[in-house]
Amino acid sequence: MSEPSIVSRTVLVLRREHSPVPILAVTILVFVLFAVLVPGRFPTSANMNSIGFQVPETALLGTGVMLSMVLAGIDLSVVAIADLSSVTMVQYFTVAGATHPGHGGPLVIAIGIVIALAVGAACGAINGLIIGKLRVTAILATLATMELFGGLAIAWTGGNTLPDVPEAILDIGNLSPGGVPLPTIIFLGCALLVALLLNGSRFGIRAILVGANSRAAAFSGIREPRVQLGIYTVSGLLAAVAGIIFVGRTAGATPDYGAASYVLLAVVIAVLAGVDPLGGFGTVVGVTLAAFVLEMIRSGFVALNLNQFLYEAAQGTILIVVLAVGSIAQGNVRWFARLKRAAP
Repeated sequence: MSEPSIVSRTVLVLRREHSPVPILAVTILVFVLFAVLVPGRFPTSANMNSIGFQVPETALLGTGVMLSMVLAGIDLSVVAIADLSSVTMVQYFTVAGATHPGHGGPLVIAIGIVIALAVGAACGAINGLIIGKLRVTAILATLATMELFGGLAIAWTGGNTLPDVPEAILDIGNLSPGGVPLPTIIFLGCALLVALLLNGSRFGIRAILVGANSRAAAFSGIREPRVQLGIYTVSGLLAAVAGIIFVGRTAGATPDYGAASYVLLAVVIAVLAGVDPLGGFGTVVGVTLAAFVLEMIRSGFVALNLNQFLYEAAQGTILIVVLAVGSIAQGNVRWFARLKRAAP
């Protein structure tokens, strides 16, 4: 009997993802709603293309947060890691003279990208060591490192945007091969790798077991600190990829880009995807759809000429509603549980 192909194994792994039907239904509902409310401005090819360029940044950050939630933790430092990674990369390009004629060759570009990824992985590893080895609560640890990484980026640049971005990096944020935005292609590739890691590897199974019941996982011989280190390192790598896309799309590295709003957005994406903050499972498909839902809402608000701050309020409202619905569904709300028992 022949071995299954790589494609068949990949399909098998992706089938282990939790059902995307609820978030898919929400995605369709949001699209139809704004298509009806703003028929001439929302469902256009130009607007859909714009959404394709905007989504990958927040989707990558949301995927990183989702991974931390698999362990019943959270990563509040993803945006700061993205900023520090992008600042370090562009500082290297400045030193190497990458924007000068004849100095921005493929090797220089590749080194810059590797530097950004290395910084992201290192920052994520620091989170993992603090949480796994020092046993600091994830929310406090990543809140502290958020300030640390963000402060380093601002201090290094003096709070100024770094403009020395070579053409090859700009292409990453702006090209559309085959009509599909390159950032979307990059995100989907990363999402596939994360899905394979989470659902098709021993490490992913260990991470899920640790998130579901860390004590039982310890009795099974799983070393939680190693799992924490691995998950937060991957989260840091995803943040670095988001940082590279930031730079390519905005033509500069900003040390505090999206510092507050993107953190909330990443958390809302993970929760809206159906990821349980108490740990135990994650869904890459859900995160992808949730990211598109929130970007469509933002785009719809713009098309309706609504105040941009209303979108931030909407994010908070969505987060509260999703958490409340999840709590009710789990029977944590006493009056609803009594009402359900009393129903004929």
